Amino acid sequence: MILNLNDPNSIVAWWKVLPERHGPQLRAFAHLRPQFAFAIRAAMRAIKSDPMLRPLYERSVLAERAAQQRLEAATETIEQFDPRLAA
Repeated sequence: MILNLNDPNSIVAWWKVLPERHGPQLRAFAHLRPQFAFAIRAAMRAIKSDPMLRPLYERSVLAERAAQQRLEAATETIEQFDPRLAA
């Protein structure tokens, strides 16, 4: 699949392949490459407003939150064993 970050339709098609991973990647692209931010925001608006994609979007957000919680729990565990690693 070829991703065109200037085309919201291309972004939506790419996002649908793996929303749990591509959502965070799109946020990073928008932050790191501002020239693509407009198209990425347009794609995310399309995803959120599409009744067929909205449930997929909501599941991807929940999966991302769960991953963040697992990362935080793992970090706490590591810090318990080696306090030098605490931030």
